[in-house]
Amino acid sequence: MKKLNILMILLLAILFIEQGFAVDKIALTLKARGITQLKRSTEKDFKPNLKVGTSLFSKDHIKTGKNGYAVLVFLDDKSQIKIRENSEMVISGERQDDAISKTISMQFGTLKAEVSPQRKGEFIIATPTSVASVKGTVFWVVVIPGVGDIFYGVEGSIEVTNNESGTVIVVGADQTGTSAPDGDVGVEDTEEGDPPEEEEEEEEETEPTNTLEFPLQNDQGDVKNVKVEYK
Repeated sequence: MKKLNILMILLLAILFIEQGFAVDKIALTLKARGITQLKRSTEKDFKPNLKVGTSLFSKDHIKTGKNGYAVLVFLDDKSQIKIRENSEMVISGERQDDAISKTISMQFGTLKAEVSPQRKGEFIIATPTSVASVKGTVFWVVVIPGVGDIFYGVEGSIEVTNNESGTVIVVGADQTGTSAPDGDVGVEDTEEGDPPEEEEEEEEETEPTNTLEFPLQNDQGDVKNVKVEYK
């Protein structure tokens, strides 16, 4: 009975922590390796080594370098973005009831988005060249400064608007869309071998069944995962 009471207290603590932070945070870091950096909206400098389990807030600035890789998951619908090396972007979100309207402002780099169907919010990828609106799909986007954007559709479709010309294209599965700074756009069938290769996922370590883990967060928004083992 005593062990049961301890577990109930721990579970209530987890629920309290999660509910307390849910209003503020919009995403969590699922994976991070290589050179990864994070700068909060209230900070001037990047901090190295983005950690797994770190809470992410609106206007957080993420940058990856050589061999950098990070996977972020949004809390409302479990949509994910996989950020490849040599990429930089700002993650923004606005809560609307139980949904989050999300905007990924990419300066340069490569990411894969796996977007769940958006119920109330919206999912936007904004670059210096284009704005892509997503309702629920899987796609790659490559942003090359001075050259433009490349969108590789995997599932579903995305609507891309060129900032210069205002021209709108729809990129579907197995299609490649391009958007250039001078306003030119285009859509064609994707050639085999053109999209980026999927990052190999490392095998996850199996946690013992008698371990509880929950996040504790400081005033700067950094999270430390606390593990409690019981017998």
